[in-house]
Amino acid sequence: MIPAQFDVIKNPVKTGFFIFIFFFFIIGCEFNRNKISTQIVVQVNNKTMTTKEFADKLARQIKNLDALTAKDPVHFQRIKEEIIRNFLIGALTSEFSEVQKITVTDSEVEKAANEVRSGYPDDIAFRKVLAQENVSLNQWKSDLKQQLVDKKVFNLISGKIQSPNEVEIKKFYQDNKERYRRKERIYLLQIVVDELSKAQAIKEDLGKKSNFSDLAKKFSISPEAKMGGRVGWVEKGSVDIFDKAFLLPVGGTSQVLESVYGFHIFRVERRAAAGYANLEEVREEIVRLLLAQKEQAEFMGWLDRQIRQARILKNQGLINSISVETRGKN
Repeated sequence: MIPAQFDVIKNPVKTGFFIFIFFFFIIGCEFNRNKISTQIVVQVNNKTMTTKEFADKLARQIKNLDALTAKDPVHFQRIKEEIIRNFLIGALTSEFSEVQKITVTDSEVEKAANEVRSGYPDDIAFRKVLAQENVSLNQWKSDLKQQLVDKKVFNLISGKIQSPNEVEIKKFYQDNKERYRRKERIYLLQIVVDELSKAQAIKEDLGKKSNFSDLAKKFSISPEAKMGGRVGWVEKGSVDIFDKAFLLPVGGTSQVLESVYGFHIFRVERRAAAGYANLEEVREEIVRLLLAQKEQAEFMGWLDRQIRQARILKNQGLINSISVETRGKN
């Protein structure tokens, strides 16, 4: 057995190791790397994934793992299976989209790409991340286009699902009631400023019957200032500084309290004892959960039928031959 290095992940992991992907074959004196790289790992009908494509995806999946995790055979095998499964789903959804004439335009891809880019400070930062992942811009856009195709196929397949009925909603609520257990809550307003003297002056104005929400809009530096300082419902134990407001009666206003965020003044508008949220309070959440479950079940049923009808070939020997090795940095 002669090891032949096939692909190197160039970025070192945090533990100080380089990760190498190896393919082990029983071979003669000569090793044709190009021939190996173009061998088919998996084929779904007419769509194929080559050894190189598989290795590139595998490299991206494990590059940020520590050396011990990367070499764990169970974890490594799970990553392999995930890559193959994702390819299988992508191949079947692509084939289905071609039959159903579902298309994704260049403008749709560009719009989605711009939405992703907007999460980065600038284009340089975005491209730096792609470089770290060893992915070209064209490959990234191709993957993004596949994701958009998958989404359209999923929406088409699950689009006929009916909303949950009242019986289903009530049953889910009863079966999962513990997830809707709530701690004691208060409906909280707050004013936050960055100086003690400002907070004391605002507290004095409140004592003169000034409107709490008006002062919050005018002086508070917290995000909810524009909403009159309305934090909303807060559970006991969620934030240390908020817990001090639980000592107040409904309608009560606190003294000036200090935290790492600044100087706070609280007002409690309502209070709710610990207990279970009623069905109406969580109805929308339950409907969303049940609908998502139905959509997922419908899609998985469709996928199972496609898999049974498809011609799927896997080069299991080649897949099993892929191993990983870590080496210390020079």
